[in-house]
Amino acid sequence: MEPVRTVGRGFFPLDEELALQPGCLTPRQREHLAHLAIWMPFERARQMLEEFLGIQVSEPTVRRGTERTGTLCEARQTAQSQQTSPAQAAATACEKQVISTDGAYVPLVKGAWAEVRTVAIGEVKEKAGRHGQREVHTGQISYFSRMTDAESLGDLAEGGMRRRGVGQAKAVCAVTDGADWIQGFTDLHRPDALRVLDFPHAAEHLNLLLEALHQAGMKVPPNAFDRCLHILKHRGPGALVRCYDRLSASYKEREGVQKQMQYFGKRLCLMQYPDYQRDGWPIGSGMVESANKVVVQARLKGAGMHWAPKHVNPMLALRTAVCSERWEEAWQDSVTEQQRQRQSQWKLQATARLQAHLAPVLLVLVRFRPPTPQPAPPTPPVPRVAEPAATLPGSSRPSAHHPWKRGPSCQPKLVAKM
Repeated sequence: MEPVRTVGRGFFPLDEELALQPGCLTPRQREHLAHLAIWMPFERARQMLEEFLGIQVSEPTVRRGTERTGTLCEARQTAQSQQTSPAQAAATACEKQVISTDGAYVPLVKGAWAEVRTVAIGEVKEKAGRHGQREVHTGQISYFSRMTDAESLGDLAEGGMRRRGVGQAKAVCAVTDGADWIQGFTDLHRPDALRVLDFPHAAEHLNLLLEALHQAGMKVPPNAFDRCLHILKHRGPGALVRCYDRLSASYKEREGVQKQMQYFGKRLCLMQYPDYQRDGWPIGSGMVESANKVVVQARLKGAGMHWAPKHVNPMLALRTAVCSERWEEAWQDSVTEQQRQRQSQWKLQATARLQAHLAPVLLVLVRFRPPTPQPAPPTPPVPRVAEPAATLPGSSRPSAHHPWKRGPSCQPKLVAKM
């Protein structure tokens, strides 16, 4: 008896219905594994999985599975950002929203560093404080992070912006550190947003200005910094500019003083803090500063961690999902993207098999195809017989062959012949 012919590997239809993946873990176990690994190092996640569920896997298995899930989730988010349909827009427009953008660095392999840009979106609510004063709070915060350039970030974040309904919000405030690329990001998604310079950044440059004046020989009171901050926060930058105008030229010509005043001069319209507080807007970008620590650095900047560039964005896709309380949605997106890729792979394999089976048949048909008949020679044209002249030679009188002579009216009548 001849041995059975070896067949190739394929997909069982039930695997697609049950959303099974390669390996010995069930979909639920894989979800738990990725969920743990996105909060803690891979080795620690392996230990916790074994302790909680009694499942023994290796650290490379945890790492590959998590990175695979993140890659699928990232691909799904990128596809959603390229969609033009407003199906993902928020059902109801929010009254007031705030967006804040900033960057942080993560360590890569071979001692390199790369900047990760993060966008934080939140809803602004006003609440009464302990003593009855009005306080501004930002809640319902969601995040989007990518290791990419500033121009690409604007396109990739379109899906998250559409989901939160930034374009439909009645009023939007952008609290930033004043960087040019952040202003371009705001212009792309909400050009009419109110621009606010982050108050801690303004305080930092104000401190540098006072230090430059002190180094120039000016006697600065010990509480000058606190007084200047109070004036800036409650009276605006105009009072400080008037104080600067009264300085002597020897102080204004110092390089450090000119540098800081140039910084403030470009951002005076972003420092109207009394108006912002009166209208109920936040003046600090604390939500994106905390996002750099909680979303990015807490998982990607641990002790001894160095990441390959291709693994950073998959981890960020899962981190932003879990920190935005959208883990179930992110996991379902990864499952949907895996099914889509698997179906594409099936189609490619089916096309390859069809071509492989049709190639011998087409070769036989071409080989035994009857010869193409030669075209028949063209038929020579029939020579035309010269017709007699219609007029008499040397005159314009019609001859017997003129068309008029052939008509019934020109025929001799029978009476005339008789």
